[in-house]
Amino acid sequence: MQLLSHFFELRASFPHGVEQEPQPITLDELADRLYCSTRNVKILLKKMCEQEWISWKPGRGRGNVSELTFLVSAEDMISKQAMALASQGDYKGTIELIHQLGKGEALQDSFIDWLFSFFGYRAVEYEERYKDTLRFPVYKWLVSLDPAFSFFAFDSHLINQIFDTLVQNNSQTMVIEPHLAHYWEISEDGLHYTFYLRKGVLFHHGREMTAHDVHYSISRLKDLGLSASQGWMTETIENMTVLNRSAIAIELKQPNVLFLQQLAHSSLAILPEEICRDNEDIFGRMPIGTGPFRLERNDDYICKLRAFDSYFGVRPHLDQVEIWLLPPDLSEVGPSWDTVQVLCDHNNSRKPVGAVGKDSEWHQIEQSILGCSLLTFNRSKKGPQQHPNFRKAIDLIIDRERMIEELGGFREAPASSFLPSLNQSGSEAPYRTDFAEARRLLEEMGYRGEVLHMYIYSNHNEDAVWICEQCARAGITIELITRSKSDMMNLSTIMESDLIFYHICMESEYDLHIIQTLKQSNSYVRAHLGEQRMAWVDLEIDQILQNPNREERICKLHQLVEILQEEKSFLFVLHRSQQTTYHNSIKGVSLNDLGWVDFRKIWFAPGG
Repeated sequence: MQLLSHFFELRASFPHGVEQEPQPITLDELADRLYCSTRNVKILLKKMCEQEWISWKPGRGRGNVSELTFLVSAEDMISKQAMALASQGDYKGTIELIHQLGKGEALQDSFIDWLFSFFGYRAVEYEERYKDTLRFPVYKWLVSLDPAFSFFAFDSHLINQIFDTLVQNNSQTMVIEPHLAHYWEISEDGLHYTFYLRKGVLFHHGREMTAHDVHYSISRLKDLGLSASQGWMTETIENMTVLNRSAIAIELKQPNVLFLQQLAHSSLAILPEEICRDNEDIFGRMPIGTGPFRLERNDDYICKLRAFDSYFGVRPHLDQVEIWLLPPDLSEVGPSWDTVQVLCDHNNSRKPVGAVGKDSEWHQIEQSILGCSLLTFNRSKKGPQQHPNFRKAIDLIIDRERMIEELGGFREAPASSFLPSLNQSGSEAPYRTDFAEARRLLEEMGYRGEVLHMYIYSNHNEDAVWICEQCARAGITIELITRSKSDMMNLSTIMESDLIFYHICMESEYDLHIIQTLKQSNSYVRAHLGEQRMAWVDLEIDQILQNPNREERICKLHQLVEILQEEKSFLFVLHRSQQTTYHNSIKGVSLNDLGWVDFRKIWFAPGG
């Protein structure tokens, strides 16, 4: 690997496309370029000649010009070395090489084809047995797999594979079902819950789960408070008592009709007390749960999940899942897995997304992603965004229909609510566009072109760029600031911004997830409301959580959101869809509410 690094360093110091052409150069010049002595240069040149990477004709006498000829290109070297490492099973070496030495636009087409054919679903020989393996790439890495800090959809999806909760929500029937707790009792006043745990449920490290772990997991989230994304879910808990190893009593301060739904949320997953307590610093990278998959590896490049053979529920059909982080450059040349998930067959066939028809072996699922893109205005910070005229002006500037028309892709429809199914129906558009009125509002408030900062977490955010361009037409200057995903979880970063543009993913339990958006400590919507509005929202939600009538709860939530919309506290922008392309031989493909293929349901039919 070190010799290879020297080769790339040497090749980078010469112009593009000089392969097979002798380049005049002295040993002293090479020593300068490789930052080493002429003696070491001679050793390196000899080794590179033996590998047939270069040819070297030394000049006669000290200081005389020699000739160096590159026999292979840097791109070809990256491809060959990466393929060789992968064929030896050194996947970490393969992906490290791609990251350290390769850039998307520089890699050969044949290598790109090979790399992406390497992903998909196949049987891999491992220790004389075949393991059904799903391997796929992503371009944005995990932030944390600690349930207390779950924030992004991809992290939450993996947390749901690694951990279990006391109860679970059936998204089809909307009924709370037993899970780690096989039974529970609720007192008539709705303040006392008793949970009876399944016996023999094992954590991935082999210890049996007990009521002490349940007590620890919920207490930890309560103690973390605002530093945990969903710490608010424990606010109504007054007291907890471990009755024995398999029973726990929880007492609430006031009735909370969504308490069971909250216990089904991944933030309240059950953790092994001693492992989490003693290894809190690394628990987010290498967590241990009771879920259907155990985490085997999670470094800077590869995350590997293996089916947990001792799982108390139904063991997954898949034996292992490998997720590879690829350089963002490669997203330009490979399939974009943010919007398209391509599941390949065991023969490495990779079909373009469009190559699906009635007679094809390939199928597609396309569904709306639950959620929408939002633009929030920081009402807790001084600036033009504090003024209602400014917020109304931006709403009038964003022509959602034209945005969809010009940017295309999986942008599906203008948004007037959090969920596509709740959009306003009828001929009247949920918004209007009026540049003249926007300019009038800006003039009326005295806006003089002050620069505002819009925070985003991807350099490739076409939607945010488009919005800024439209605002510029009306005289509003917005500067895009890209911050890392981990930064964007911190309240201090959120409060620095004037605006944030992002896509929110929601799950099917509508009332809980709207409440989450308004209560989560580092929710952009909540953080940007300002203290006065935040306090009002909290009072309203307290009342909603005590209302046993679901229709009334949802009606009250609609009214609450409507008031925030009238003030333009945040803007609904677009709904998106997601597409999954998969081969005949892959069975059980379904997308969950977070827009991901559910790993535990996939299985493989040999022969297709």
